[in-house]
Amino acid sequence: MIFTSFEFVLFFLIVLLVRPWLRSFEKEKWFLLGASYLFYMSWSVPCLGLILFTSLVDYWVGRRLGRLEGEGQRKLLLVISLVLNLGVLGFFKYTNFFLHNVSAAASLLGGKIALPHLDILLPVGVSFFTFQSMSYTIDVYRRQLQPCQNCRDFLLFVAFFPQLVAGPIVRAADFLPQLMRRVRGTAEDVEAGLALFALGAVKKIVVSDQIAPHVEMIFASPSQFDALTLLQGALGYALQIYCDFSGYSDMAIGCARIMGFRFLDNFRMPYGALTITEFWRRWHISLSTWLRDYLYFPLGGNRRGHARTYLNLMLTMLLGGLWHGASWNFVLWGGLHGVALATHKYWMAVTGSATERLRGVPKLGWNLCSFGLTLGVVLLGWILFRARNLVDACQMVSRILTWETTGARVLSPQILAALFAVSLVHLLVSKQNNWSEELLQRHVLVRVLAYSALVLLIVCLGATDASPFIYFQF
Repeated sequence: MIFTSFEFVLFFLIVLLVRPWLRSFEKEKWFLLGASYLFYMSWSVPCLGLILFTSLVDYWVGRRLGRLEGEGQRKLLLVISLVLNLGVLGFFKYTNFFLHNVSAAASLLGGKIALPHLDILLPVGVSFFTFQSMSYTIDVYRRQLQPCQNCRDFLLFVAFFPQLVAGPIVRAADFLPQLMRRVRGTAEDVEAGLALFALGAVKKIVVSDQIAPHVEMIFASPSQFDALTLLQGALGYALQIYCDFSGYSDMAIGCARIMGFRFLDNFRMPYGALTITEFWRRWHISLSTWLRDYLYFPLGGNRRGHARTYLNLMLTMLLGGLWHGASWNFVLWGGLHGVALATHKYWMAVTGSATERLRGVPKLGWNLCSFGLTLGVVLLGWILFRARNLVDACQMVSRILTWETTGARVLSPQILAALFAVSLVHLLVSKQNNWSEELLQRHVLVRVLAYSALVLLIVCLGATDASPFIYFQF
């Protein structure tokens, strides 16, 4: 049941219609929990037991952490939560990756170990709900959050259907207080939520799904195409994954907003970033801030000297890459971004403040160079992220850098149109503001025209076959 399907629209309408008839707030929360579990069961019935089990354990750990004062006992409880969540994540996502690499390592050393490939079903959304639940127990352990006293509320926090299978990763401190009082979407909330949902649908079915076959064709056989076509494929995938994932986030945030719940933004015009650090402040914000708060800072952040800071950035991004999937492509993608972040931090430390750095240099020229370098790193990363294997990735990068003219040249009108449209939006819309909030302040005629344009785009240009969102596999 994906957001762009008729089944989800029907499901969501039923949720909206039933809620007002539930006189008791307690019954309403039970209803939302049941609806969330039903939504998850549309993906996998057996895996519902997994999310229920891990949620119950973390709820129990949180309650115990709130009662205990001894540091040793509290650390033991935290370890139980971390081992459970990371163990679940590790078993389902990385078992076969580990077995394969053990066999490969043995072969390199002259030995032979025949390890089987296990038929393990990856629970949809496992990376998201484990990180979300884990952040709760860590915050309670740090005494930054009071433990949740109601089991149903905690289960609903973990399983709330708009963000359950592909984020954004919602913090307990942001969501649990919203369950303390009965919320309803105001007329402004409904309008903003519908606008976000429509925008997300445009990103998904008008842009991402339309260019997906062309991107797939190019990445399937990079040796057959010339450099221009391969560059087009890299740009196409950058647009595809952005519109696919930010589209999901927009729809998730929009659904919650319609019901009166607030989620934080997950994307803020990332391709308008002038540095790689700014890119990560605007891309998948809920994950980047999670990695910062629960991995980078505990490793020491930037408090232990420059060398340790660069090492911490590398470790954080390598693990962030591995979070995305059991493949060396993802590890290298994370490593590339780790190197880029460390290099940028080193550059800032050497050159000093932005004012000093720009003295005597035309600001426009500097910004264009900075933007081009950032985009180049991001595109190189997306090639590693998307390629079927490292051989294909290296071949694609090599043919682009040497500007190989042999091979077929294919110009995709869909990719070129998407590139123009997304670039135009990044130029015209402020990176600093939330467009849906700003639109609410406009004249009613401007809003009607904007909403009508979104609907027309969906009706006239939307892909007929809705495909699963890319991040469902993570």
